[in-house]
Amino acid sequence: MRLNRHSSSRRTRALIGASLIALACGPGASRAQEQASGSESTVGPLQEVVVTATRREESLSKVPLSVTALTQQSLDERGVKDFSEVARYTPGVNFDNSGTNNISIRGISGSGGAGTTGIYLDDTPIQMRALAFNPDEALPKSFDIERLEVLRGPQGTLFGAGSEGGTVRYITVQPSLTKTSIYGRSEFSSTQYGDPSYEAGAAIGGPLVQDTLGARFAVSYRYDGGWIDRIDPVTLQTVQKNANYTETLLLRLAGLWAPTDKWRITPGIYYQNQQKNDIANYWPLYSDPSSGRFVNADPSRRATPDKFYLASLRIQGDLGPAQLISNTSYYHRREQTGYEGTLYNLGFYQTFMGSQILLDNSGVHLPAGATDYRSPATVDNGQQNITQEIRLQSADPNARLLWTTGAFFAENRQSYLEQIHDPMLQEIITALMPGSSIVDVFGVGYDPAFPTDGYFLKTNAKDEQYALFGELNYGLTDRLKGTLGARFSRTKYSFDTLTGGPQLFAPTAPGSGSNQENAFTPRVGLQFQMDPNDMYYFTYAKGFRPGGANNPLPQAACAQDFQTFGITAAPTTFSSDSVNSFEIGAKNNIANRVRLASSIYYIRWNNIQQTVVPPVCQISFIDNLGTAVAKGADLQADIALTDRFTVELAAGYTDARYIRDSSLSPTSTAGPVVTNGDAITSVASELGGGQPTAPVSVTAGLEYKFSAFSHATFVRADAEYYGRAKWPTPGQDATTLQSDAAAFVVPGTTRASVRGGVDFGSWQVAAFVDNLTNAHPLTDYNYTICPPPAQPACPGSDRLQRAYTFRPRTFGLTAIFRQ
Repeated sequence: MRLNRHSSSRRTRALIGASLIALACGPGASRAQEQASGSESTVGPLQEVVVTATRREESLSKVPLSVTALTQQSLDERGVKDFSEVARYTPGVNFDNSGTNNISIRGISGSGGAGTTGIYLDDTPIQMRALAFNPDEALPKSFDIERLEVLRGPQGTLFGAGSEGGTVRYITVQPSLTKTSIYGRSEFSSTQYGDPSYEAGAAIGGPLVQDTLGARFAVSYRYDGGWIDRIDPVTLQTVQKNANYTETLLLRLAGLWAPTDKWRITPGIYYQNQQKNDIANYWPLYSDPSSGRFVNADPSRRATPDKFYLASLRIQGDLGPAQLISNTSYYHRREQTGYEGTLYNLGFYQTFMGSQILLDNSGVHLPAGATDYRSPATVDNGQQNITQEIRLQSADPNARLLWTTGAFFAENRQSYLEQIHDPMLQEIITALMPGSSIVDVFGVGYDPAFPTDGYFLKTNAKDEQYALFGELNYGLTDRLKGTLGARFSRTKYSFDTLTGGPQLFAPTAPGSGSNQENAFTPRVGLQFQMDPNDMYYFTYAKGFRPGGANNPLPQAACAQDFQTFGITAAPTTFSSDSVNSFEIGAKNNIANRVRLASSIYYIRWNNIQQTVVPPVCQISFIDNLGTAVAKGADLQADIALTDRFTVELAAGYTDARYIRDSSLSPTSTAGPVVTNGDAITSVASELGGGQPTAPVSVTAGLEYKFSAFSHATFVRADAEYYGRAKWPTPGQDATTLQSDAAAFVVPGTTRASVRGGVDFGSWQVAAFVDNLTNAHPLTDYNYTICPPPAQPACPGSDRLQRAYTFRPRTFGLTAIFRQ
């Protein structure tokens, strides 16, 4: 395309302006728009993606939001199978790999209370509330996904409560009434030091009755081989090789009926069954990562079965000047996770039963007569969510006034059952204290309702939400648009709970709680389209998540912690929190060879819900811990150096910290729970872990396309870097009451992968190597309880550590069929 001097100069100024925004923000870049079916055709090697981030179809470069959109083709080109890998290509997004599936966007994360990131499967929110330990989010696998969108920044107007940091949207491929399409994927890979992995899946869709009735069916099975051996902690003999393997089955069936040319009815069901055989951590005590030896000596295998299905019905009608869209869904999930109950109990008992060491940095020391002692801890999570949303929105995308209005209702029932199964409690008491009984030590015995539980917590909770929302987008001039949106929500939370067992040091205790609130979340924006290729925007948005109530904590077990915190008991309720976000951004396209999407942001988070884990009893509760600010920048860049050679960058800078001290009691003189300057962090599923958002993240991808023996061929290389955290978390800060002498900041990490493929008609065959350098940095960790007499301060040299790292180098071959 020819450019005159004036046009070239204008584009140069636009590029410089966008670059200045990125430089002012610090390091920043994120993946950009990928090619996809249905995307807009443009002149030049870069192609546009159509997204629905604003609940209507728009080109990604015209959406005044920070959005990363990955199509199925771009996911396949990078070998992405789940969200942990999506986060690697998205700026400002961190993913917790220590077992909670916690997603942090722009530093906004927390494992306490309702979720901070909205997770949507098509139009249904599926995120969960953290009722206590292990709030494991369900994350669908990326098979037969038309597009995966990550919206950064609060989305409280169109997506409601819980989307404080942002929203993740899985958008599945829909049936067609006119065209048959087939997608298939198979893969085999071999992990160094571990078992092979393999996958097979197929999806087919098309018309059953031309222009009237269509359907799509997908099925996929994936086996991820393990690479961590599990040994017996007493004999040190191998119990199972490569124990941390995972199996995932996915089934999906969707229909499409068009009774007239103005109405479409789409029923569907999505089912996923994931079975993790064992947890993916290792004990440094018995491992040697540099030689590929990863060993887990947890006394009990920790399987994680996780099943969910989503039944949905979408009705869309053409009313002339408006569209009516109704989404009705039922989401059902059952998952069992847990924590290492035997190690918890050994550390817990030795603090109450004398000076005998049962557990320290040299391993497990079971007394004679109880060498077979095992006390696995399980957490059963259940979700039963009913969701109904009705939207009415303008139909003409070229109108001066675009509007969306709607009503939303959700009833989310969630169950939680935490159990420390302790059928050998009497045996270990006898071994430690001959002649003593359970009642002698704890004052109470087993509860008849839970006859072998040393501790149990059973909770049934219900979240109800009613909301009205609307958003207007008005063309003030031909180039300037204004956006005004608002959502009014009414939320109600209630629960009933029962807790007991000998470790409670008291009879079984029932409890209940409730919380009811109203929330108003506005959105205001300006969008300036300087020319067809350069757009700038400003957005103010508010995000919100509802409050809740705490389960009762055992007074005797946690008395030392309460005294340290300056309180007499854990708070019974906690209130809502909210964020106020200000963002300035730009989207620039230079001759369709350089495409940039950059932004700077400032987010103030008020009245933060955070989990507090008492260092002695380790039974967590939630409280509102002060105020924080997250500020930073991100940049998405695609650069076509030639028609065949492209460069992609994904980088971000995040500074997310508390801005004032906060205590559990306003009259306490014991010290703060969090201190001004501490980093925001989510809490890992067990004591000691949970890392803050990396302040700097950069991902770079290089791709070259060429013809080899008359076949389209590509090679690409991707590398990622996460910088070491600059600021301590409350657990790493010696001035806080949550300070842990063993806690430390993990180092920065780098990882690289390469992939190359050849097209054979409808088939593409690609070879890959993930974790090319076989990097094994420490990415997270946790500790067991301090052995006496080291309480309450205890360095890591006295305690048993468990660690997390990357999967070792993996070689593989993928075959993909598209038609």
